[in-house]
Amino acid sequence: MLSVRCRMKSLSELKILIDRIPFAEGNLGEEAILASLLQDLKECGVTDVSVISNMPDRTRSRHGSSIKVITDKPGNWAAFPAQVKRADILIWGGGHMLQDRSSQLYIPCVVRNLMLAKIMRIPRFIYAPGMGPVVNHLGRSLSAAAIKGSREIVIRDDSSAGFLNSIGIQRFHKTADPVFSLKTDADDLPPPDNDHPVVGFAPRRLFYRKGSIIPVKWQLGSSADQNPEFERFVRETASACDQLIEKRKTEIILLPMDLGPNPRDDLICKQIFQNVKNKENVSIIDNDPPLNDFIKILGSLDLLVSARLHGIIMSLRFGLPFIGIDSDGKIAQMAGMVDCHGRVIKDKQFSAENFCDLALQTLGQGSSLRQELRNKGKILRDRARDNRLILNRCLGEIARN
Repeated sequence: MLSVRCRMKSLSELKILIDRIPFAEGNLGEEAILASLLQDLKECGVTDVSVISNMPDRTRSRHGSSIKVITDKPGNWAAFPAQVKRADILIWGGGHMLQDRSSQLYIPCVVRNLMLAKIMRIPRFIYAPGMGPVVNHLGRSLSAAAIKGSREIVIRDDSSAGFLNSIGIQRFHKTADPVFSLKTDADDLPPPDNDHPVVGFAPRRLFYRKGSIIPVKWQLGSSADQNPEFERFVRETASACDQLIEKRKTEIILLPMDLGPNPRDDLICKQIFQNVKNKENVSIIDNDPPLNDFIKILGSLDLLVSARLHGIIMSLRFGLPFIGIDSDGKIAQMAGMVDCHGRVIKDKQFSAENFCDLALQTLGQGSSLRQELRNKGKILRDRARDNRLILNRCLGEIARN
């Protein structure tokens, strides 16, 4: 009797397809997540990687020519079934992957390739995203259908775990955000020795989220541009900058973290700058720096004020003291992980006065707070390294089958 023996693939032969949120390019947080995933895959020995991208040229320039880039534009969507079918596994990951606050159309868009992979019986790996809240019934049903049956599900935090439980998914790993384990050339920078405090502000557009079926980019093109709450936030932020400058001779650096077509953080930074009186003490990093250079800028700060979650996550490698501006609970949850509940201001409660009191108190704690945050960041970094271990085990199982 003849026996047939199948040759086991090596990990380097596996074909990996990475799918992310729409308009991920231009967002430094999403860029850092992809960089961390690519590092993990490289350490696993994987060499054949394709990435779906809305800005393919930028993806190649930022992440190297060794990856294949698939253009994510409506004119190319007809080719996606073939792209999914050729993959040995679809890895689905990013920042806030499942939510319907920005638009009820978001979830159908973001899970379409995940559903394709499920229909074609291509293994799916959920790579430590944030999930929820999802209020709309259709969004919840689509989320459950797309994720159930995945080979491995890894999520980054408690709220994501709660969301999965609420849609009937109990089997998953809770680790930490992939950006915690990202290794860069800037990681060993010594603490800054500035003559006067240097404070970075990473703002974002707030108060526009309605849970509408209308996508955010269309909301921003209409009445949202005249949002009184957001205009107040811009004025209060500018006033806060002036108070820090006048009280402590502070240098202010405005840090746009998302230059994508929807939020345009650079335009928000310019609005803040226009409202500042002491413009000679304020600068804007508006040259779209590479990720490594941006992290080096974070390493030069004495304090980060951020409405962007991944600004805080990147900065914790230095133990950088931070104040979070929270709009949807993500930053408050992150602050809780490092015992900094009191260093978060809800967007609607932000004022120059309450911010400056907290900023001056935080700056006064200096090196002791920095060391404390560095130690707590290390715990999360170690937890995030489990992402690679789980991924490596999953890839090994696929290679053997």
